[in-house]
Amino acid sequence: MSFQAIASQMLILFLAMGSGFLARKTHIMNDKFDGMLSHLILTITLPCMIVSSVITRDTLPDPLTILTIFGAACASYVVIMAIALIVPYFFHLKPSKRGTYSFMMAFGNVGFIGFPVLGSIFGSQAILYGAIFNIPFNILVFTIGVMMLSESEGSVLDQLKASAKNLLSPCLISCFAAMILALLGVSHTGIVGDALAEIGGFTTPAALLIIGSSLAKVPVLTMITHFRTYIMAAFRLLIIPFCVWLVFRGIISDPLLLGVVVITSGMPVATNGTLLCLRYGGDLPTITRGTFVTTVLSIVTIPLLATMI
Repeated sequence: MSFQAIASQMLILFLAMGSGFLARKTHIMNDKFDGMLSHLILTITLPCMIVSSVITRDTLPDPLTILTIFGAACASYVVIMAIALIVPYFFHLKPSKRGTYSFMMAFGNVGFIGFPVLGSIFGSQAILYGAIFNIPFNILVFTIGVMMLSESEGSVLDQLKASAKNLLSPCLISCFAAMILALLGVSHTGIVGDALAEIGGFTTPAALLIIGSSLAKVPVLTMITHFRTYIMAAFRLLIIPFCVWLVFRGIISDPLLLGVVVITSGMPVATNGTLLCLRYGGDLPTITRGTFVTTVLSIVTIPLLATMI
């Protein structure tokens, strides 16, 4: 694995975040702008990116392989979700904040960081595996993830009722569309796929600008001295992928698939979290702080995971 390749990817990430930080400080970006931009991403550009991740491929694996990868991803998220839902209870937080910590532990940045990292470690075939792995990730982010970030006081039933109206979204619809297209073997669609990919390409830089803008609102000392953030980061980056490895090393016989499952389980906090907090009123300072800290630490932890597997 090229350590330099990962370091370069992280530098790109920080430069993009820094641009958003400066834009907020110079009053080019503000809360209203961030909210409108996040709404644009979640309703148009991100759905295009999700669908184009399937239909711009030259080839797709056969349906049985796709279902095997999909099943492995779903099984890994059973382990991840169990940890993410249980551990924050020991943080003694209000439900609204507890849900944010659960989200950060459950969902990593598979798209922007995960795909380049998988390619540098395992080669191009792993990127294709990662794209299929990302389908259940997106389905869970826009269902359970939304419920975590919009979690409020009250019983579980009350929280489910309050969150239900947020679940049906363009992103969730695009996730199911991507899965159907993959199973049907629809790939390399030419102009249509290229057009969707072009629109979807706006998603990552725009999301990073929003994260940088959000970071500009958080005091520096608060961003780097909050001890719960580091506990969460330890679970997100090391403990969760190690648990996934322990559970599946004797079950998954394909070493490439096992590697993809473990490495994607150890990515820093997903950028989707910041967008969803803006959209659904989640705990924005906590999730931007967690995104920043885990991204910084991942430059060390990802190579550690690669040597483990």
